[in-house]
Amino acid sequence: MSRPHRRAPRALIALTALALTASSLAACSAASDPAANSSGETSSGAYPVTVDHVYGETTIDEKPERIVTLGWYSQDVVAALGQVPVGVEDFTWGNVDTYLPWFKDEVEELGGELPEIIEFTDAGEYDFEQILALAPDVILANHSGISETDYKRLTEIAPTVAFAKSTWASDREQLTLTIGSVLDKEDEAQKLLDESEAAIAAAAEAHPEFAGIVFSYGWFLGEGETSLGLYLPRDPRVPLLEQLGFEYSPDIAALEDTTKEFYANVSLEELGDIESQFHIGWSNTPADVEHTIADPLVSRWAPITADSYYFFEDQRLAWATTAPSVLSIPSTIDDLADALAGAVPAN
Repeated sequence: MSRPHRRAPRALIALTALALTASSLAACSAASDPAANSSGETSSGAYPVTVDHVYGETTIDEKPERIVTLGWYSQDVVAALGQVPVGVEDFTWGNVDTYLPWFKDEVEELGGELPEIIEFTDAGEYDFEQILALAPDVILANHSGISETDYKRLTEIAPTVAFAKSTWASDREQLTLTIGSVLDKEDEAQKLLDESEAAIAAAAEAHPEFAGIVFSYGWFLGEGETSLGLYLPRDPRVPLLEQLGFEYSPDIAALEDTTKEFYANVSLEELGDIESQFHIGWSNTPADVEHTIADPLVSRWAPITADSYYFFEDQRLAWATTAPSVLSIPSTIDDLADALAGAVPAN
């Protein structure tokens, strides 16, 4: 699926001591002018800010200047609000460039340097020492798969905001306004949301043919796999497409209570029971698509039989649905709608 991370616990050698040292130095610096941040700006008085999330609550005492984002989505909002993170995850998974194009363009427009890429260890963990060396004021993992163990380790480095409820599942409005509050830019965040909503509404109006089409959205079928991964309504891909006028399959929605994940694996033998008039699929290569639709059981599924499906060849658009942010939506929604329009069944 959408790359949920695989990390096993390991000891952070001397990390706590280093983090305490960094915190002490920061505290000494702040003590000289408690109302000032590193850029010389003064606080609006909005701080401290407390954010609730799945692992508890996090308090940010002053406006953060050095921001690390983990997972996807958060880096777009930070950049759209005028700040450039010092560290982000890469997007080389899925045959795209290290930085998504709308994020890269925004950083260049801001006149900033592209952030450092957060590495992973051989054990599949974040490189916590690398994150520590970036000296972040806050770590934003609002749309991520960090474990509670990860969270505890990250909080030893800087205040860390985790996802609200489920891994790799977030509400665009909540995420955007949360980051806006952390950066003391809630009004700007709301304006960005309003602009994004208007762009989606315009695209939906331009494509009335989407209205009422029952759709499904999932992964390609890997070699030897006997089930197909389908995204659940809590995944941000689904509500974006619903805003364009599509209706999500009620059979997939009914699976949401069966797992805490953002997707459900449906046995190929039971795939025929899933209602769908139009299937959307993520794939990395044309071979992935060919293998999927050639499977004897998948090929008998209603949308495939009717030739009513669309697999993303443009990874830019696939990522635009994966993390539909206030930065990605204005630059991709028309292209996304046009691409889907070329594949939907005629009414």
